Amino acid sequence: MDEIKQQMIHIGRKLYDKGLVVATEGNMSCRLSDERILVTASGVCKGELTPADLVVVDLAGKMLHSNGGPSTEMQMHLEVYRSRPDVKAVIHAHPPYCISLTLAGVSLDRPFLPESVLLLGSVPTTQYGRPSTEQIPQSIRAYIEKTDSLILHRHGSLTVGKTLTEAYHKLEVMENTAKIIWLAKQVGPIQPLDKSELDELLKLREQVYRMEFPILPFKKFFKLV
Repeated sequence: MDEIKQQMIHIGRKLYDKGLVVATEGNMSCRLSDERILVTASGVCKGELTPADLVVVDLAGKMLHSNGGPSTEMQMHLEVYRSRPDVKAVIHAHPPYCISLTLAGVSLDRPFLPESVLLLGSVPTTQYGRPSTEQIPQSIRAYIEKTDSLILHRHGSLTVGKTLTEAYHKLEVMENTAKIIWLAKQVGPIQPLDKSELDELLKLREQVYRMEFPILPFKKFFKLV
């Protein structure tokens, strides 16, 4: 468990240093076993995590080892683990470009960049849910079995993976894609990749990169955004 704790401390610093969370925002977790989850405690800065800031809970949310209460968003993490036995790590952050696009009604559900096509697929934006309530886990239920990357409307992001590093990389790609779209829209409308190129990229994903984690398919008809 000590190695996993050090990984969470390391990723927490990266999240904070890159502005993907501020103050005490965001939360992370890792699956320790079929029934045990390591999750960040409530009210701690992710850039200043210590081993004492990490809490062990079971899949029902019962605390097994703790120096404090678990994250107030713990139920969202548990929703993921109960739905996806393959997932070993979950990151919830507040990436500013991703959130700003939800305020403007712009989604990442189109194939804008080859990197995001390969790693993320079509990224859905969930319905708005009030933070730290049952509305948040409810908002992800329609999607989490089909994709590893979500944007939470007006709230943040959710990325999952077999490791914390994998979940973190998906978050970085998603926020960078949102930033590029935001910058491009300052110039004018932007055009997604065409259908033939999308098909070739998806072949690469399967045949060359051999990415097996799920992604949502893109819409059949692409328009200027």
